[in-house]
Order: sequence, then structure tokens, then C-alpha cells
Amino acid sequence: MATNATSPHRDVVSEAKSIRQQVLHYSLLVAVVVGGVAFLLTLLDAIQLGAWKIAGGTITLYGGFIFLFLAKRLPYRARAHGFLGLLYVVGVYSLLMVGYLAAPVLILACQSVLCSVLFRRRVTLAVLAVNLLTLLAVGAVLSTGLMVVETTTFYDPAGFTNWIRVAAIFAVFCGIAVVSVDVVTSHLNESLRDQAELIENLKGAMQLHEAAERQRRVAESRLRDTHQRDDA
Repeated sequence: MATNATSPHRDVVSEAKSIRQQVLHYSLLVAVVVGGVAFLLTLLDAIQLGAWKIAGGTITLYGGFIFLFLAKRLPYRARAHGFLGLLYVVGVYSLLMVGYLAAPVLILACQSVLCSVLFRRRVTLAVLAVNLLTLLAVGAVLSTGLMVVETTTFYDPAGFTNWIRVAAIFAVFCGIAVVSVDVVTSHLNESLRDQAELIENLKGAMQLHEAAERQRRVAESRLRDTHQRDDA
């Protein structure tokens, strides 16, 4: 491990790209697998309530997540932009359909956090600014009556199935954020362990070198003493 950490052929840029690809893969996996529960609950409730816009949007957006997860041959940037774009659309669509509840805001917050891992600071700040403006824009649209939420019973706290849906949504988007941070911190911890092992190896090498130097000086001293006795 220490050899890899200090190898002159180590490509830090490739390592960073590999980490981002891992984050994207596991985030899409969470969105598809765990999100499947939220998808089914939302779809069934939407059909039962006759909320056809929500039903259609749910099918389309979840299908997009499945497509991105399976399309592993797509370039990294295309998949990453597509994933962040889908998260943004899900957040905005949820805001327009159900208003300023915790779930839509959580989705946009998760997208901002994930963007900080997948891209650089400038992109993250731009996405954060867009999300803030989006919240205000949707608020203006709904508060002025240009659009109305399709149904308020979709998140009625008196219905336990609604709590299950909210819990599933929480698991999806918090899971994405946790997975992305976990991949980065795991790699960081591994790098720190590599450096610690390298330092220990260097200390051991220095101690061996110092011991060899002491032995060399002792041998030279004995050799000089022997020559002096021979000359005498």
C-alpha cells in the first residue's frame, strides 16, 4: 500500500476520477434499488387518488434513473450531468406538485451535496445558487396562483402510508448523500493509512541506516586501532 502511495507513476487525476465514478455508480444504485420502494408507493397512491400528473411524472423520472444506471458505457460527464439533472427535475416537480414540504427540499439539498463530490467548486456553487432561485421561483408560481398543488392528501400526516413514502424518500436521498461522502472518506482514510505506513517504513529504514552507520564507525575505529598497533 505504501508503495502505491509513493509510486512515481501514481496518477492522482485518474484516482480522483475513479472515486467520482464510484460515487456516481453507488448513488445510482441507491436511487434505483431503494428508490424503487418510494416509486411503487408513490405510483400506487397517485393512481388511487387520481393524481395522474404525479403518476406520469413518477414513471418517467424513475425510468430515467434506471436508464442512467444501466447505461454504463455512457461517458462519465454525461451520466453525472444526467443524474444531477434528474434530481433537479424531481425536486422541482415535487415542489410544484405538493408544495414546500420536506421531501422536495431534501431532494434539492441532496443534489447540491452530490454535485460537490462529482464536480468542482464552481459547478457546486452554481448548482446551489440555481436551487435557491428555483425554490423562490416555485414559491412565486404557487403563491400567485399560476399553478396549484395537485393534491394535499398526498402527504396527509394522518395517513401512515404517507409516512412510509416519506421514509422511503428520506432513505433514498440521504442514502445517496451518505454513500457519496462515505466513498470519499474511505479513500481518504486509506490514503492516510498508506502515509502512516510509509512513515513507519521510513522510520525503520532510518533506524537501520543509523545502526549500519554506527557499526561502520565502530569497524573503522577498530581497523585504525589495529593499524596503529601494527605500526607500533
